[in-house]
Amino acid sequence: MTIAALLALIEEELPGIPRHPAPSIPRSRFSAKDTTMNTQPEPAARPSSPSSTTGPLTVGALIAWALGHSDRAVRRHGEQAHDNLGWLRTRHAADEELARVDAEEKDLEERLAAVRARKAQLGSTSKRKSPVRDYVPAEVRAWARGAGLDVPAVGTVPNTIVAAWREATGGAQ
Repeated sequence: MTIAALLALIEEELPGIPRHPAPSIPRSRFSAKDTTMNTQPEPAARPSSPSSTTGPLTVGALIAWALGHSDRAVRRHGEQAHDNLGWLRTRHAADEELARVDAEEKDLEERLAAVRARKAQLGSTSKRKSPVRDYVPAEVRAWARGAGLDVPAVGTVPNTIVAAWREATGGAQ
């Protein structure tokens, strides 16, 4: 049985789903759909006559019946069923949250890809191209210092220095 089918069964009776033939028990305060499964439900009082009500039991009523039963094995199975249903609800909620997070992640990835594509489109027209140099700035600076000219240590080499270097060395133009 899948978790979805079990949850449908837990929420209320589904006609046509076979159940273990258990005596008919009147409904109690405890119901599987109105309990968070964090605490033990209060067992229902045992009916005087199992045939006093008709129709199939809800899962909550069945667990309440089991927890109030005089047979220790029935009570133990009722406790196990209660714990298992609580675990299934917790797991189902976690799986649903994970599915929501996965869908949100996919949406965000698609939006990010669209933003990056737009950024690349806009950025390709606005980028400045570096000037193409026909000289090595470090060589020009070294020559200028050796010639006693004032040249900055970093940044663009002034055009007057480059022109003087070209005249003195016959550097490329």
